Amino acid sequence: MRATLLLLCGCLVASACGDAPLSSASGPTGVGPDAILLRVPRGGGELRAYRSGRDSVLWQSAGRAPATTALLGFDDFLGLLIGRDKSEHAYSVDLRLGSVETLGSATFPGAVQAEGAAVFGLDAQGRILRVTPVATWSWKPGGTTDRLIPNPDGSLVILSDSPQRSRLMRIIPPEDHVTDSASLPSVHFAVRTPVGDRIWFVTDSGLISLRSDDLTRAMTIRLRDPVTVAEPTPSGDRLYIATTRSSIRIVDRFTEEVHGRIDLPSPATALRMDPDGHYLLVRTEAKDSVIVVSVGTERVVGTLAGSWREDLPLVTPDGRVLLARGADVVHVDAETGRERVRYTGGADDLWQLVRWNGFRPRAAGLDKPVEFDDYAADSAAAERALAAMMASRYGDPSSVVKVPSETDPRPALPEAVPGRAGTPDSPDPVASETWTVSFATLLAEDRATEMAERIRVDGRTARVVTGSRDGIPIWRVVLGPFDTRDAAERAGMSSRLPYWVFEGVP
Repeated sequence: MRATLLLLCGCLVASACGDAPLSSASGPTGVGPDAILLRVPRGGGELRAYRSGRDSVLWQSAGRAPATTALLGFDDFLGLLIGRDKSEHAYSVDLRLGSVETLGSATFPGAVQAEGAAVFGLDAQGRILRVTPVATWSWKPGGTTDRLIPNPDGSLVILSDSPQRSRLMRIIPPEDHVTDSASLPSVHFAVRTPVGDRIWFVTDSGLISLRSDDLTRAMTIRLRDPVTVAEPTPSGDRLYIATTRSSIRIVDRFTEEVHGRIDLPSPATALRMDPDGHYLLVRTEAKDSVIVVSVGTERVVGTLAGSWREDLPLVTPDGRVLLARGADVVHVDAETGRERVRYTGGADDLWQLVRWNGFRPRAAGLDKPVEFDDYAADSAAAERALAAMMASRYGDPSSVVKVPSETDPRPALPEAVPGRAGTPDSPDPVASETWTVSFATLLAEDRATEMAERIRVDGRTARVVTGSRDGIPIWRVVLGPFDTRDAAERAGMSSRLPYWVFEGVP
């Protein structure tokens, strides 16, 4: 019986797959966020978006991006693409509205990094800068700052080098209080895991891993050869390191040792990991080709012709590689090299892969309130209490004149007396609706006021409303009121900040 079942399963798999080879990088379709390729003109202009694997334009920005030197990252929550222009300013592109805006007035003359919608760097005076769509924060620590390592949890690790030792400090902007610190042998460079739980530091003696949340040491690995480049897997379970030898070594985080080696034709000069962890792209001394390494089998599976740049090559979820080839950008199979899509003239532009569902049409049912049968009695009681309160404040609701809708079969009531509740001269307070946009609830009035002053939408400035919660004073940053919920939603989206809309005025 078991043999029969196994044979039947084998026949089903063979009939489904045919002669086509199975690819470990073929991701599910229709599940999870969409893979979007963003194309940004290096010399400035409108941005374009494509679905991965297609050459038809999915979206084009309404605003024009400035001449761009680098794309820094993407915030999938706010739908913001972050870049740096030729004047060394950071800017954002709102994929929902298509607008392009400069982030603050600060310039970043040196290295710059982004984590979400926050941009970190050093100004000409050596101050640490953090620029967001809302505010600019700066801090001058004691001593010099050589490298900044922002983390997904909002913290920032500051590295200061010296000939003998490197000093590490951890802060959580906008606070300037040092929460943790550490000292290491002189660090050559550092690599953070994508999930943000570990930071690998390369020293003369090998590798040192620290926990990002408190800078305590997690492991130390001794190596004889100096490490030139390193790249972790998306989960951080393995670290690929290259030395002056013609091979890549694999460090296992759990066994805390080097457990494998991948031979190369020449020493690696750069590594780039697939965001899904299927492939590792390797650059060697042959600068016109890219070596593809399978993470699952730990072996070289292909070599692709193309240039190595800051933005390209990159691996897409469908198991293909986007790379610059001559004047164009091509989308090819990672292992076979077969060309699938060609973007003519794309080599002059910058490219970014983002995972985002914002271009999908929104179902109308998502905006309908959810009703729970279990709470029907409570809702009825609440409505009766509200009606009693309104009656005591504005009079008997039965005296209000109701204007029938087109679908209301009941006849219209006689014309009301001028000045009576419910007439145009005296609008009915019960029937009117207002909506308010809320951005934050803070425990410090000065911070709430500062945030409100920076939020401006269509000439309107946010305001601060004082309240209390469990006897503790709070300050809410709100905008409005608006006559309709749609108007409030548009204002919230235009702010490019996290927000929620509620009915009424606080």
